[in-house]
Amino acid sequence: MIPKDLNKKNFILWYSLYASQKELEMVRASNREALHRLLKEYAEEVDRVDKTKRLYERIVQPQSINTQGFDGVLRIDYFFHREKNNQV
Repeated sequence: MIPKDLNKKNFILWYSLYASQKELEMVRASNREALHRLLKEYAEEVDRVDKTKRLYERIVQPQSINTQGFDGVLRIDYFFHREKNNQV
């Protein structure tokens, strides 16, 4: 991975997932032009990460009690099938 790609990935992840409001305010105050340039350049990728984050929060971490959760664990009852095959 070349340094430009790595810097792009780091910026997108930092801006979309890890930056706190305080950090964003500091960057806006000190490096407004650079932030706008990077956001303009990577707007599509930042938007994709934001959509994924919202979907994740809605499905995996429901905010409401009314939201139905589900158990995604596959359970295979090995002993049941073994006993069934021995009885036949």
